[in-house]
Amino acid sequence: MSWTKRNLEVSRFRNGDVIPHAQSEEAWKRAKVNQQPAWCYYDNDPENGKIYGKLYNWYAVSDTRGICPKGWHVPTDNEWTTLTDYFGGQQVAGGKMKTEGTTYWNSPNVGATNESGFTGLPSGFREISEKFKFFCLGSHGVWWSYG
Repeated sequence: MSWTKRNLEVSRFRNGDVIPHAQSEEAWKRAKVNQQPAWCYYDNDPENGKIYGKLYNWYAVSDTRGICPKGWHVPTDNEWTTLTDYFGGQQVAGGKMKTEGTTYWNSPNVGATNESGFTGLPSGFREISEKFKFFCLGSHGVWWSYG
């Protein structure tokens, strides 16, 4: 199995259809309420996208048109488990899968070696409750699984 070496940053599904850009809190909320695909940049700032890629809602990830480029797919829970087991289990695999240093990760970034080549970045996430706020840029990387 091959894994990408950077966070996903597509704005179209595999078939060419546009994934809507939710540029405001209201647009993100509307996408959730209407169960529609959407993406945004952390803090709605395109500069964050240059480093961390895009944040996608569940409806974009699970859409049958496919969010990943041809030949790729959103990993399953079992595939994530296989990857983390290969790198020593959940307690140590994270460090082996994330970028070293504190350029992107908050200090102290203990255990980061990126020996996997995965190059995980801490892109944070957008809350899906009633507030739809952004959290954890620099301290958390969150990746979807499907299937």
